[in-house]
Amino acid sequence: MASLLGIMRNLLATLPKVILNGWALTLLLIAVLLVYMQYRRVEAKEAELYGIAKHSPLEQTFYSLIVGVFGGALGSLVLSLTGVGLVNVPGAASALLYLWPVSVVLGALNPRHFCFAYSGALVSLVYLIFGWPRVDVASLMGLVAVLHMVEALLIWLSGATCNTPISISGQMGEAVPGFMMQRFWPVPLVLPFFTAAGPSPVDMPLWWPILRPDALLNTAMQFGWQFMPFVVTLGYGDLAITAPPDVRARKSSGLMFGYSFVLLALAIGAGFWRPLVWLAVLFSAFGHEAMAVWAGRVQLIGESYLKRPAKGVAVQDVLPGSPALAAGLGAGSVILAIDDYEVHNREQLHNALMAAPSFVRMMYRNGRQLEQCRLPRPPEGLLGLGVILLPEAGDLPLAKLRRPVLFQRTRLER
Repeated sequence: MASLLGIMRNLLATLPKVILNGWALTLLLIAVLLVYMQYRRVEAKEAELYGIAKHSPLEQTFYSLIVGVFGGALGSLVLSLTGVGLVNVPGAASALLYLWPVSVVLGALNPRHFCFAYSGALVSLVYLIFGWPRVDVASLMGLVAVLHMVEALLIWLSGATCNTPISISGQMGEAVPGFMMQRFWPVPLVLPFFTAAGPSPVDMPLWWPILRPDALLNTAMQFGWQFMPFVVTLGYGDLAITAPPDVRARKSSGLMFGYSFVLLALAIGAGFWRPLVWLAVLFSAFGHEAMAVWAGRVQLIGESYLKRPAKGVAVQDVLPGSPALAAGLGAGSVILAIDDYEVHNREQLHNALMAAPSFVRMMYRNGRQLEQCRLPRPPEGLLGLGVILLPEAGDLPLAKLRRPVLFQRTRLER
C-alpha cells in the first residue's frame, strides 16, 4: 500500500512538469486544433441542413478539453497503479513512432480505422510474423485497452451531448428519424515508460508492473521507469435510431468497457503465457471491428424510437435561440393546436402560424404533461419557429447510409 501511495504522490508531483513540458503542450495544442476542426465540420453540416448550426465549435472544443483532461487524469492513474505502460525495447525505437504513422495511413483508407486498436494490432502482428519492428506486444495491447477504457468513460460522460438530428433511408426507402452523434476529445496522459536500466522514483511492490515484459526481447525483469507525457485524440461517432442519444451513448460505453476489459485481461495473461499475445492482437482489431459493425447494424435495421403521434405534430429537435426553445419545446414535444386550431401535419402547422395575429397561443405536450404558451408569431411561419419536425410520409431522407459489412465503414451521403 505504501508503494502505491508513493506512485500516486510521484504522479501528482509530475503532473505540473508534464503540463508545462513544451513537447507535451505542443501535442496538446495540436490535438485541440484537430478537435476544433472536427467540430467545424459538424457546424458546417448542420448549417447546410437547417440553415443554422446547432452546436458552437468553440464551446464544444472547450467542453471536450475539460472532459478530456478529466478522463486523461483517471487514465493516467490506472496506467500508473497497474504498471500498464510502454516498454523501451533495448536497441529498438519506441512503439509510438510506429503507431502514429500506421494510424494515419489506416485513417486515410477508412476514417473509422484511425485508432490504436487497428494500428497496434497491425504493428504487433508484423513483429510476431517477421520479428520487426521490435515491440513489446503485451504492453502495447495493455495500452490500447486502457485508452479504450478512457474512451468508454468519455462516451458515458458526454457522448450524447453533440447530436445532430437527421433522417436516414429505411429498408423500404422511407425517411427514418434519428440523431447522428459525434464527439471528439483531446486527452493528455501521463504514461509509465519502462527502460531496462536506470533508477526508479519509487520502490515498487513485487507484483508491479502487472504487465510483464516479453522475455524474448531480452528485457530485464528489474528495470527502471519514469513518467512520460502523452497526448491522444479520441473520437466517438454513432447513430441513435432505436434509442434516444443518451441511452444509446450509455450502451455504447458499456460495450466499449467490455471490449477494453477483455483486451486488458488477454494482455495481462500474455505476460505469463506468451501464446496469448496472438489472441490479444487478433481481438484488438477484430473485436473492435465486430463491435462497430454490430452496433451499426442494430441502428440501421431497427425501428426508430421516434414515432409519429396519432394527433398533433411531433418535434424531433429544437434549434438554439429559437422561439420554440424559449417557449419550452424540446425533442419529443408534440404540438397539438395553434389558437385552438388543431394541427396534424407540417402544412397545417405552417398555415396556422401564418394566419395567427401578432401573438400565438400554442398547446403542446411534453411526455404526458400538457403545456400552453404564448409567443410572438414568427413572420416566416414554421421556418421561423425553429423546430425540426419528424419526417412525414413521402419525405426524402436527409442522408443515405450504406449497410455496414466487415471492414467497410458506414457512409453518410447527401
